Amino acid sequence: MLQKLIGGLLCSGILFAQTTANPQFSVIGDLVIDQLTESPQLSSSGVEIAIQGNVNPFARADVYLHKHNDESPLELEEAVLTIERGLPFGLALRAGKLRPELGKMNKTHAHLFPFIEAPSGMTKTLGQEFYSATGIEANWLLPLPWYSNLSIGFLDTGIGSHAHEEEDDHEEEDGHDHNNGEEHLEEEKQENAFSSRWSHFFDLNEVNHIEIGTSYYADHEKSFGGADFKFKWRPNKYRSFTIQGEWIQFELGDEHEGKKVHSNEILTSGYLMINYQFSKAWNVGVIGDYWQFDLADTHGKDPSIFVGFSPVEESVVLRIKLGQVLHPEDDHNNEEKQLKVSVQLIWSLGPHKPHRY
Repeated sequence: MLQKLIGGLLCSGILFAQTTANPQFSVIGDLVIDQLTESPQLSSSGVEIAIQGNVNPFARADVYLHKHNDESPLELEEAVLTIERGLPFGLALRAGKLRPELGKMNKTHAHLFPFIEAPSGMTKTLGQEFYSATGIEANWLLPLPWYSNLSIGFLDTGIGSHAHEEEDDHEEEDGHDHNNGEEHLEEEKQENAFSSRWSHFFDLNEVNHIEIGTSYYADHEKSFGGADFKFKWRPNKYRSFTIQGEWIQFELGDEHEGKKVHSNEILTSGYLMINYQFSKAWNVGVIGDYWQFDLADTHGKDPSIFVGFSPVEESVVLRIKLGQVLHPEDDHNNEEKQLKVSVQLIWSLGPHKPHRY
């Protein structure tokens, strides 16, 4: 039912579109070098294709496709119709496959991070590529003296749901075991989820701004609550100082990352980042990342330093990250860590840039 409603909204936006401008096309790619052992390791996340534009004076459409650097097919990351104005009571509406408002990081694409890798606590909570699903999200600009936005989303699948992967796995096993049919049909049942975020933005003065927010998520068995904040000092376009952090407490239910867990297990995760953009081309910062499973009594801490260099405006970015990771042969010992040096080169073709000032 939800997918039919989303399809109807998208079709309505297209049918009533009055724009004469062509959409904007962009392609973003990257190359990562990790010095974990004696020989460097090369990798790439593939390419992201962005198609963006206004469908009429009141709405815009954003489509993001991703092709991983392997044999997997082209994936649809997002396909969102956003009605930005024209609705009553100061409402805005997003519909389609989208990343809901949950904290500060979930909506941000990885190439826009000032560092290279997403904090491991956030990926353990929201997934390696963060959380997206087909749904509807309403945003209400509350009639308060300051900027205050309430976001509420209704989505067709929960965090950690990968229906297409389950179907592929089942097809591969179908010739060997025909006794799992009923279990597979149960897995394919739609499990709706709910998301919300209430954020507040304050102008302390002309150059200092602060944003704080609280988030809540729930599906049929999992739920979490979180808080986030961001402080930014920005005297001009090419200079800024940012402090940003998030904290999430996640009740995992019976399963997490494809593995059975205790029904009362809680994952606590968070990060704190400081980033200083001191010129048009350079930025430097630190990030501290933390996660802990309460009942399993396992945890991780991943502090790191990062440097960014943008030699050609925002279209090419070189990033370097120095941190500590567990030794590859000692995954269970939190004390055996080694230095990890990562270098990332990101390039873009088109208006969707890998870096924003």
